[in-house]
Amino acid sequence: MLRIARAGGALSLALTGVMLCAHALSAQDGQKELGWFLTSELTAVWTAGNSESNTFGLASSLRYVWEHAQVRFEAGGVRAESSLTTRTAVGTSPDDFTLEEETVTRKTAEAYYARGRYDYSVSSRFFVFAGADWLRNTFAGIDSRILVAVGAGNAWLDTDRLRFKTDYSATYTFQEDVVDDPFMKAKFPGLRFTYDFWSKLTSSTDLTSVLITDWNLDNTDDVRVDLTNALPIAISSALALKPSLQLLWRNDPALTEVALVESDGTPTGDMVLVPLNKLDSFFTLALVVKL
Repeated sequence: MLRIARAGGALSLALTGVMLCAHALSAQDGQKELGWFLTSELTAVWTAGNSESNTFGLASSLRYVWEHAQVRFEAGGVRAESSLTTRTAVGTSPDDFTLEEETVTRKTAEAYYARGRYDYSVSSRFFVFAGADWLRNTFAGIDSRILVAVGAGNAWLDTDRLRFKTDYSATYTFQEDVVDDPFMKAKFPGLRFTYDFWSKLTSSTDLTSVLITDWNLDNTDDVRVDLTNALPIAISSALALKPSLQLLWRNDPALTEVALVESDGTPTGDMVLVPLNKLDSFFTLALVVKL
């Protein structure tokens, strides 16, 4: 996980370098396309036989673009399950037995999100926006998180081959954890910094990178980072394959309950609170449909 985090940081620095170099080049702005735009992504993996597992992911993005504004709605999620089969031979001898099987299916990953945002361009380089996010990631300890944001940003580059923008906002969060943290408030103000990078690498391949950093002003140790890097590869004008890696890092992670046992393994009947891991990663290969 540490290697992944370092790789994500190195990529972020590299993208910043690309942006600074490209800023020195002269480029003509492309013609802006107006109207509705819909993009959907589907990820699915199934295994069966001696081992069984399934992973399903779905995401959609709907935008409407005006000359000086746009509204965007996004929603999606991923869910993974695996089945473990335990076999037991019941009988009196190796030649006289019956085979019994017990299969237990467990959820191994689950995360859902929905968000909406409205942007208004004050000038070609400056815009203001307002938006709201909802997230559920029970394996990271979050049962429900609603965040509202109001802020402004800068469009540093916007050409046919390169786009880069940053924005900065004040936020307010309403959060419910799977396990209540007695030291964490359920409502708190915060600050958010975001960058959005896109580059046309070849005629059929793009590079995208989106970074979202949130800072809890009520608990300054609570810093959250969401970094998603993707490499969409066009199959046709309407279809693409999109490998992507999302890293979710939280400096002050949510808590989980763990059973307390004595040194000899005897259960005490008590539960203790321990923090979850700081870093979660999701690698997906999705089929993208553009309308």
